[in-house]
Formats: sequence, structure tokens, C-alpha cells
Amino acid sequence: MIPITIRQLQYFAAVYEEASFSKAAVREHCSQPALSAQIRNLEQILGRSLFDRSVSGVTPTAAGLRFYGHSVAILRSVNAATLEMAEASGQIAGKVRMGLIPTVVRGLMSAFLPQFVESHPMIEITVIQGFSDPLARAVVVQEIDFAVVLEPPKHEGIEIARLADDTMVLVSNPSLGLTQGAPVDLAELRPLNLVVPSPNHILRHNIERRMWTKEINVARILEMDSVHGMIDFVANSGWATILPFTAVLCDVGSDRLRISPISQPLLEANLYLIHLTRRPLSQASRAVLEALGRQARVHVFANELISA
Repeated sequence: MIPITIRQLQYFAAVYEEASFSKAAVREHCSQPALSAQIRNLEQILGRSLFDRSVSGVTPTAAGLRFYGHSVAILRSVNAATLEMAEASGQIAGKVRMGLIPTVVRGLMSAFLPQFVESHPMIEITVIQGFSDPLARAVVVQEIDFAVVLEPPKHEGIEIARLADDTMVLVSNPSLGLTQGAPVDLAELRPLNLVVPSPNHILRHNIERRMWTKEINVARILEMDSVHGMIDFVANSGWATILPFTAVLCDVGSDRLRISPISQPLLEANLYLIHLTRRPLSQASRAVLEALGRQARVHVFANELISA
């Protein structure tokens, strides 16, 4: 019997997850004819058609659905074995490419990363900042090892774990007269001049839904896609913004801002870890995430204090 290769399993998983030969070829950095040929060879070895092809794309057959589970398990096992051999020395070392949303970069990274890099000199870290959707795509095409996002994607090949609970807070200039740490009902406030992210950001969608239902009264809107810029603008104007508490963790106690927990409406902004199911996280990645998770738990405690 002709053996099935790891490459064939990788190509099959890519076509299955992307529902497209062309997208799978781009993801796997190969030509579409080469990828198609590998899938045909795999189908000949198995004696089964794995996909139904049509002009609108590809869908897995019953055999394809069953074979996908086996493929992911094999790929995960191979990747886990490779990692275990690389980590056999006992030293925590290697490269970690992580994607972080802007709120995490501002609120958590500066609190844990300086000490981490000092205590782990053998770990090389690359941090990519971006919105949830682009970061999820970067995980799928293996440009990064994992990402921390607000909205986990609906993708067959991605494993999702809840990293930390978070809520949205109203961040305002002291001139608006709100009391630091006092909960607010946004529907009861006078119309706000509100700084919001562009429609590319999941936070914008959550805020807009509440605006449509009159749970947030808004006088004017200003779009800005920089969390640092939004906070600095609010600190120097009569405007306000709505952000995850994570984003303003370092501003608790500052005289230049008022941070108000939102009692109504309930706006969640939970953090999720995403990575490829078939690629277990390395020891170095797990060490980074453990440090980040510890800081996230400190942040949750701080959130409880400010809300008390």
C-alpha cells in the first residue's frame, strides 16, 4: 500500500478548512495544480472521494468529514513529537510569535513582558498588534503561533480557550463630572461625544447595537483606530470613549481620566486565546501565556476593586 505523506494531510486539512483549493494553495504557499495533484493522489490511496467539487467551491464528502478528524489528530501528534524532541534539553528556548489586540498591548504587555524577557533570555519574542479578524487569519496561515483576541473566529482548524473575563468601561475627561470608579447607566447620561473604533473593529459593532437600542445616548461620533490615541484624545478634550477595562488598567488612579464601570447596558469584552488545533503550543509559548495569564488575573482583581 502506498503510504500517505504528511504533506498530503496538510494539504487536505487546508482545503477542508478553507473550502477552496485556491485559498488552500495560498495558505500552504504552493501552486494550485500541485495541491490538487496531492489531493487526487490521496483520494486514490484511500479509494474514496474526499471532496465534492463545484463552481461555488468544495465541500467534504462523508468520507472527507471522517478523514479530517484523523488528519488533525495525526498532524497534532507529529507536531507534538517534534516539539518534545526540541525541548528535550530542559531549557525553555525558542521563538514565540504572538498576536495581540491593541487593548492587551496597552494594558497588559508592559506589565508582564519586561520581567519575562529578563528571566527568559533564550526565548525570542515577536509581538504583532492587530484586530481580532486579521490576527485570526495570521494564526490560520501560521504567520504567528497564537493570538489573544476579543472575538474568536468560527474556523474548523482553530482551538479556542477563554483567557480572561473583562467588561467595558466608560473612559471620560474629568470635565464631564463623573466620579472615579462610580458605576454608570449609559442611558441615563446626557448625550456623549463619543470616540469609537472604525467598523473594522468588533468593539464598534457592540457599541453601535447599543446606540440603535437607545441604551447609549450619543451626540457626536469620532472614529479612531488607535487605542493610545483614543485615550490621549479623551484626556485632552470633553469627549469620552468605551473600552475594555484592560486597555486602561495602567490609568487607574490617574487624575487625567475618569474610569467608570458600566452598570447598564452589560458590555462584555472577554479575552480568548486562539491557536491551530493541529499545532500544539511550544514550551516557550506556554511560558509566555502563563505570564500573560497571571497578569490578566491581576487585572481582573483590579477591575473588581474599582467596581467596589
